[in-house]
Amino acid sequence: MLDISQIEFTLKKLTDSISQIQLSMIVTPDGLILAYEGKVEDAENVAALCIELELVCDKITSQLDGGKMREMFIRSDTSSLTILPISNKGILACLTTTDINSRMMMHVTWKTVNQLDKMM
Repeated sequence: MLDISQIEFTLKKLTDSISQIQLSMIVTPDGLILAYEGKVEDAENVAALCIELELVCDKITSQLDGGKMREMFIRSDTSSLTILPISNKGILACLTTTDINSRMMMHVTWKTVNQLDKMM
């Protein structure tokens, strides 16, 4: 049985672990929000955009014989976005400020994905 409170606690731990993380969320493969932590104006829209981005990137890597997308890190002028798949169960998406240390971000998000994969 899926324990949403444990998933929410894990996201809170992640979001609290690095001050630059503004939002972390779990999005199911069909684009629905399973849980999120942080501030966001339109969480459902963010979730839909993240799952769409993951699908497009997965299609690109597959067509280039690169297999499935394993991680994504995008830095823009005002924010950064990290997306990692949680097996076939969904994705972890994190929105951060641009001054995030990308290596540290990947370290903590992979650790979190491994925890979430066991819970889901």
